[in-house]
Parts: sequence; C-alpha cells; structure tokens
Amino acid sequence: MFSIIIQEKGGEQRRMSFNKPEITIGRVQGNDIVLPKGNVSKRHARIVLKDNKFIIVDLKSTNGTYVNGRKITSPLVVKETDKIYIGDFIVGVDESGAGGGAAEAPLEANPPPQPMSAPEPRRTAGMGSVADPTEAPSRQPLRPPPGPVAQPSPIPAPGPASRPEPIAAPPGPAREPLPPLAPPGEPRTRPPRPAPGGTMPPPVGPAIPAPMMAPAPAPAPIAAMAPPMVAPVVAPVAPMPMPAPVAPMAQPTTADQPPVMAAAPALGAPAPVVPMSAAPSLRARPSVATSPAPVGPRRSRPVAPARRRGVVVDKLDSKATTMLDLQSGILERLRTKLDLDKIPLARLGDEELWQRAERVIEDLVRSLDGSGELPKYINHDVLIKETLNEALGLGPLEDLLADDNFDEILVDRRDRIVVGKGGTLRPSGKAFSSDDVLRRVLARLVAPSGQVIDEEHPVIDVRLRDGSRLTAAIAPVASHGAYLVLTKPRGQAPTLSTLVAAGAMSPAMADFLGVASAARRNVLVCGGAGAGKTALLGALAQAAPAGERIVSVEDVAELVLGRDEHVALEVCLGDGGRTSVGAGSLVAAALRMRPDRLVVGEVRADEAYPLVSALAASVDGASAAVAGEGASLALSRLVHLVRLGGGAPSEDVARDLVGAAFDLVIHVVHHAGGFRIQAIDEVLGAGEGVESQPLFTWQGGFAATGAVPRFWAELEAQGFSTEPNPFR
Repeated sequence: MFSIIIQEKGGEQRRMSFNKPEITIGRVQGNDIVLPKGNVSKRHARIVLKDNKFIIVDLKSTNGTYVNGRKITSPLVVKETDKIYIGDFIVGVDESGAGGGAAEAPLEANPPPQPMSAPEPRRTAGMGSVADPTEAPSRQPLRPPPGPVAQPSPIPAPGPASRPEPIAAPPGPAREPLPPLAPPGEPRTRPPRPAPGGTMPPPVGPAIPAPMMAPAPAPAPIAAMAPPMVAPVVAPVAPMPMPAPVAPMAQPTTADQPPVMAAAPALGAPAPVVPMSAAPSLRARPSVATSPAPVGPRRSRPVAPARRRGVVVDKLDSKATTMLDLQSGILERLRTKLDLDKIPLARLGDEELWQRAERVIEDLVRSLDGSGELPKYINHDVLIKETLNEALGLGPLEDLLADDNFDEILVDRRDRIVVGKGGTLRPSGKAFSSDDVLRRVLARLVAPSGQVIDEEHPVIDVRLRDGSRLTAAIAPVASHGAYLVLTKPRGQAPTLSTLVAAGAMSPAMADFLGVASAARRNVLVCGGAGAGKTALLGALAQAAPAGERIVSVEDVAELVLGRDEHVALEVCLGDGGRTSVGAGSLVAAALRMRPDRLVVGEVRADEAYPLVSALAASVDGASAAVAGEGASLALSRLVHLVRLGGGAPSEDVARDLVGAAFDLVIHVVHHAGGFRIQAIDEVLGAGEGVESQPLFTWQGGFAATGAVPRFWAELEAQGFSTEPNPFR
C-alpha cells in the first residue's frame, strides 16, 4: 500500500491511498487521480510501483510532467523527497501508506513559520514582508505571513544539498534541495512558459522556507517581540561568493497581494531573524531564475548545404539566329495560308491538319532554297520539323519532353531554355523563334487541363494530363516575357530500402522510420524547394502495411504510390467557372474519409489549423511537409501558419497544438544526384517554442546522436521489434 500526496496551487494538501501497483493521473474521469485543470491532459501521467521503486511516466501530455523542475522525457524513478509537477499541482509519493507525518515533509501544507524570501512576480496571496526602518523608502520590505499558510511554487535557484531544520522544530527528515536548473547544453528540458509579467519555475506549489537577508536593527517595538522568533532561526549556511551590489528588485503588486507599508512593522509579526550577513540575499537571485543560460545557447538558423544550380547560357550564334529567323518567316506565311488563328486549340492535334501544314512548309522551304535565300548550312529537314512544331505543337519543347534524360525544363525567355536532371541544370541548345510562339505554346500546354493563361489569368500552376507539373506566367506579371517551369511526372514513389541504396539515409535510420511508421507516429518532413520532400513522403507512405487506405492532399497531385487503396485529392483553383476547392477544405474532407494514413503534400496556409488540430487530438499515422531548413524553423513556421489560419486564439495554443501533433521531424536537403536526410528530430512538446531533440544527423556521414525517443520504451511494451538498437 502506498499514498499519493497532492497539493494544488494555493490549496490544501490531500492524501490518497492505493493498494495496487499502478495508478493514472489526468483531467477526466476514469483516472485514479483526477486533477480538473485545463493545463492537465486527459491522461497525463502514470505512477508505477515496481520492485519497491516509484516510476513516473509521462503519457505524452501537452504541457509535460516535471520532476524537481526538470521535464521528464522518459520513465523516471522518483523518491519520497521528489516533487512531481503536473499542471498547477504538486504530487508526492509516500511508501508508508496513509497517515504519516514525517514522510510528508516535502509537501508540508502547514510548515513552521519561517522568514520568507522576496516574492516572485507570480506569487499568490499570503505573501508579505518584514519592514526595515533603516532602508531607503524606495526599498520594498518583506513581511512573513501572519500564520502557517500553504505557499506558492518553489524558488528555482540552486540550493544546498539539504535544508537545515529550525532549531525548535520537531525532528524530521531533511528538506529536499530546490529543483535544480537544467545545466547548459540541455535546452530540451526547459520549464513551462512563465505567466505574463514574470519568470517562474514549472508548476506552482508550496514555497520552501529559505534564509533571507536580515534587516538592520529594528526599533524598540519590534525588538520586544523578538523572543517568539527564536525557534525559527535557521542555522547559518556556508557563505557563497557575493556578486557586486545590485539594486533591489521592486516587489510586484497583484490583486492577490495586499500592498505592504514600507515603514510600519507587520501587525503581530515576530521580530526579525538573526542577521546573516555572510549568506547571500535571495532577493539578489531573481537573475538566476530568469537567466536564459540554463536553456542553452540558441541555435542559429539552419541553412541547406550549398549546391551548384547556376547555369550560364551562351548567346545564340549567327547560324542559330538565322535558323530562327527563317522559322519565323515561314511560320507567318503558313499561318496566313492556312488561317491558323481561326482554328480552335482542340483541333490543332488533327492528323490531317498536320499533314497539310507539313506540305505547305515543304513548298515554302523549296521556294526559299530556289531563290537562294536559304544558306547552304541549313538542314532542310530540321527547318521543316522545327517550323511545324512551332505552328501546331509545342515547339522546341517537343523533343525535350520526349527525352528521358531530363526531368525538368525551365524557360526564362524565348532564347534561354535550360534542362535538368536530379537538380543539375545545363543549357538545352534550343530556343523559340519569337515571344509570340512561346505564348502560343503555353496556351496549348494548358488547354487540355481545362485551364487558360491570358491577361486575366497570367499565372498558372497546374498538373497536365500526362502528370507533368507546369508553373508559368505571362505579361503583365512577367515583365521580361513569358516563362515556364515544367516538371515531368515522377515514377512510382521510392521505398525506404531504395533510399538507403541511393545514399539518402543509413540502414539504421530506415529501420527506425519503418518502426515509427508501423507504430503510426506522425511525421513532419521539412526542407527547401526541390529538396525531395514529396519523394520522402511517398517512401513513408509506401512503408504502410498493405491494405491501409492512404488519402493524400496536394496542391498538384504528384504522389504515385502504385496502390489500389490510394485516394489522391488535388486543389482546384476554380478557373473556367469551376468552384474553387482549397487545401483546407480538402484536408477536412480527407479526415471524414476514414483514412488509415493521411498525407499532406505541403502545408502552406488555411489547411494548417484543421490538420494540426486533428493530429493533436486523435489522428495518427499521418505525414505532412512544410518549407523550412531544420526542425526548429519548420516547427516555428507551422505555428505561424496555424495562427494565420485564424483557428488558434493565441500563439501559446498554436505551439501546444503543433507540439502535440507530430512525433518526428525529418529534414531533407538536395545533393548531387538526389536528396539526403540531414537530420531526424523527435518533437518534445511546447515550451517557449516547440522543442525537439536530434536523433540522427549528417556530419560527413550518418550518425545517431545517442538520444533515444521517448516513445521507444512504449513500442517495446507494445510488441514492436526494437532490436538492433538504431541509436547506438
């Protein structure tokens, strides 16, 4: 049998006894201990008694569970002297069962009167001050409470190994040390965010009486009251190095704190304590509690490794210019002869029309050659083919689209066309004969998809019928002429094993991601444009067991999974009289389609809030992508997207949602020949920001950091194979 001691902020202490080896703590009914506060999760934590040891386990709570001021990230053995912070509550364990006095010392509801230190900004009622008549009027005095009252949270400053007991107090166990601050280099275990107006340790609980700087000799009326305070005098502590004198910090006034008169002694208060000039004043320590040093140095913004993407395209030589001029002249005569401007775009593919146009072009070329207007270096067949392609087809893009050596075509202007493979660009050696031809080719590319590109719709981003993705713009937004980026359709999405073979990740990373996928952990993929986010999303989706329904939401459908149970949803822009359907509406619809796996191509705007709120509440096995180099930047950007979507009432709520929505963040970067995973981070939850810790990184090679994710022990308990350990 053991007991759990619970004390709420500013409330009375209570004790609950249990005769079973495991209890749960949470906000709702069904838990063994119900703590009905908003900052307590529905199922917040579990306490297990095993081998005469108490083990506290955080159940992936939103705000975290803290032991002695440190956020726990894995099951932790606790002692009777430890304090467990859950929301606004302090919880302690007692192995002796119900009714024990000494064992309750760490959570003592009615401690003997002790001189109190200066209050922190979030102190509650019951805090006063002892006046120092010799101090300057601007100095805020301290006054002890008139009687034993449960005090607010402990002061998060390092203290001695144990607190000496008062001289006249009954013997009992030594008081525990103050909750230690996280040492530098551990930015993951920061306490919860402070309330506005001050910096506080994690949850609020009873204050630990501590020695304070004694005031100067008191006036006679106070001296007469000295005897009652003999008992609470504490033993001197070892002197500490004193900092340079600091101006005393002004004591905040709150609604719960009655103002204190500076010159008058507290009514009925005992005399001042014996002076302890050698001991440092706790009033000079707020800088310790508010110092950012324990949080660790702020990491600089991650930047993707540099890659060479620039390409220099030489100006066209005189022969190429002559060839293009001939094409342009022949095309104008052909357009007039066949009245091509009156032929609808849908009919330009007719075989009969192509044959007629080809015969006309051949006649025009023979005529030019007979008149001596055709230079001898001009290849007649090439001239006929290129002119025909510009008249009825896609011009120079016809050959480039048919060439499997390229997966990307970029046209910056009519005479600058570059092609790419795996992100590496080079000149194509081709050009359009005029800006007018380039605009006509763009219109032909777009027409089969039902879209239009004109002055009213000068920018377009569309998936073509063959699966290619086209992004283009014309005047008036493209001031130097029309441009386009055409990405050929991807093949079937890779698998984790093929990515290992391609050098995108290590076998240990693939094993870990496979287990995480099987365990239905939510994953956020981040990286720059063209870094390979969609390819990695596809590999994660491919890792799902056969038969699971996968619903994907993308701006332009690019995922090719080769699975019958894949449902692909694509944003509809609403051109041509169609109703516009945005990504936010598609995410909401996808969640109603009972997906086993949800994949969101890239989170950009209004879809952020419905996605994150659903993932934080109940949806698992999901994956999404967001632009951002590194976990910190990507998570911060997602928080802002949630706020911009208008769903989260505050940034704190948005951080909590994002921190609870995802378990892992995978950072991908582009490199020669493909992409590579730069880092895999575990999301720890929300603090001052959304915190994460790296599990794997690339530093000239793939390596585990040694950190083990919090959910790894849970996977072992659920029967997942976790050997060999990928984190060694």
